[in-house]
Amino acid sequence: MVVNRKVSGKAVSMPAGLAVGGAISLGMTLALAGILAKMVETEALAEENIGYGTMILLLISSMLGAMVSSGKIKRQRLLVCALSGVVYMGILLSITALFFGGQYEAVGVTALLVMGGSMTAAFVGLNGKRGGKRRKVARAHR
Repeated sequence: MVVNRKVSGKAVSMPAGLAVGGAISLGMTLALAGILAKMVETEALAEENIGYGTMILLLISSMLGAMVSSGKIKRQRLLVCALSGVVYMGILLSITALFFGGQYEAVGVTALLVMGGSMTAAFVGLNGKRGGKRRKVARAHR
């Protein structure tokens, strides 16, 4: 089905949109990790519960990055959100290789959380309505 939309000229290319989404995901990861560390320092969060905070951090960061990417690119929402999750996972793996000597732990769980957040962003804006207005065709009587 073809959807006619006005061309606003504000969409960006796929690599540029994915780069912006990856940067947003990384920035949110750092900000939320700082908030999580402050909560542990002030004993608002027990040290045993850091894993739950990290799960929420990964979900929110990947979801926000995917939403920004799909908002910038403005087409192929499902593909863009999936690729945004792949880019964010690549960034996380690169950081692990660079700073932690490649000690990969719980990569499968992290990948599931990142892709879950990205796919949630893909389905958040979708609704079941059909696009466009439906017009009733007036038929001539014979």
